[in-house]
Amino acid sequence: MRRLGRAARRALRLPGRWALEGLAAGVARARRDGTVPPSAPRSIFVLRNNDLGDLLVVTPLFEALRRRFPEARIAAGVGSWSLEVLRGNPYLSEVLTVDAPWFNKYAAARGALGRLRWLSRSPQAAELARQKFEVGIDVLGSAWGSLLLLRAGIPWRLGVEGYAGGHQAVQRTVRFRPGEHVGRSALRFAELLGATELPPARPQLFLGPEEREAGERLWSEAPRRMRLAVGPGGGLPDKCWPPESFAALLRQLAGVPGLEIAIVGGPRERELAAELAAACPGARAFPDLGLRETFALIAAADAVVCNSSLLLHVAAAFSRPTLALLGAAFPSARQHQAQWGYPGTCWSLGREGERGIATPEEAARAVREHLLERAA
Repeated sequence: MRRLGRAARRALRLPGRWALEGLAAGVARARRDGTVPPSAPRSIFVLRNNDLGDLLVVTPLFEALRRRFPEARIAAGVGSWSLEVLRGNPYLSEVLTVDAPWFNKYAAARGALGRLRWLSRSPQAAELARQKFEVGIDVLGSAWGSLLLLRAGIPWRLGVEGYAGGHQAVQRTVRFRPGEHVGRSALRFAELLGATELPPARPQLFLGPEEREAGERLWSEAPRRMRLAVGPGGGLPDKCWPPESFAALLRQLAGVPGLEIAIVGGPRERELAAELAAACPGARAFPDLGLRETFALIAAADAVVCNSSLLLHVAAAFSRPTLALLGAAFPSARQHQAQWGYPGTCWSLGREGERGIATPEEAARAVREHLLERAA
């Protein structure tokens, strides 16, 4: 993998995805790895170089692997942007930085040749190879992920069949099921390795006492009121509920007695957070919190309203009642709930059949029914 060999040049003559599949499959055949999984692997590497929410939703896999292999060295390979998500995770031996330039919005997409150069020349890929892991899991499942596991010399590899490819270069696969929760799908990797004691498919975050105290201080020191965190930000505009709808919703919630509202976002949402706070007298905007501070604020909240975004999974980690307001890009609220929601604490509101996205009035009713009454 340090240079493009004959198999790579031959594969790259094929169009698009078939070229990658051919390359990954060819490299795997050349390695002649065994077909019998190790009964007690000494080391396991889990690749999840995707976005923040993508990582958070699969964190139960780490506990499942630790239960199955209590003595193994278990490492997660994640982007540098995600390191704070795994801080304090007791089920991981270590976290490796893998800024692989595919399937995330943080590392620049470099095209096929640029990604191959990253695989062959990146110090991070070289360090992964020096670690000599026995088992590798590509949670997303792709030809690029399989190539990285091959580049690292990992002899026993697990991937996903039926999603983004790469399955011809691994020994065992999890079948992609569109109607299955993403967290539950990730736990199937542990089942492939013999795990039978599985944790709930609910995100896991670990805050220290000082972080939790700091989160409490972000809220008002006035007599305890109902705390509602609102997250209007998200990755892609079409997946987000419209900003003007959030403003209309907050205006309707402004008169709810005893309700304290915190508007949470990142630097990109600074202007939007200020506008929404102005639309709801008494609401406060927190657009400049660090990632761990945001986790702590949500942990101290009573309920959350947000887009289909990181905050949805943060709220689930602390079992906070949550309303996910979906943008037009989601064709089915039921489908979203099945894949990304959390029974008992999360409700998805959006398109279904001929019905369009939720109106502010529908959202306000759902907030009162699902969040405020349950959190009271």
